[in-house]
Amino acid sequence: MDLKQKFLDLRTIRLRHYGNLAYQRLSNDWYFENVPDELWELWYSPDKDSFITLSKNQSDIKYMSNDELICLIEKERHLISQVEKIFSSLLYEMEEN
Repeated sequence: MDLKQKFLDLRTIRLRHYGNLAYQRLSNDWYFENVPDELWELWYSPDKDSFITLSKNQSDIKYMSNDELICLIEKERHLISQVEKIFSSLLYEMEEN
């Protein structure tokens, strides 16, 4: 699989499984009143790797070197890992209630 496609696949997983709509379906928090601060930061922080900052990179991928793509793929994997932990915790809390 080429690196550009790998990045796009990871981005799709991130957005589909850990974005706003996925959070709403999981938590029933339709108005985002109880979003954990850590999750909010991973979605919207302009100062570190977040959904916002990594999404900006998508338009540039056709011009990136393999090293840049590998770095971006690693950032995607790391971000997915972080939000996956939060979503798992939310699911656990919901099962407990």
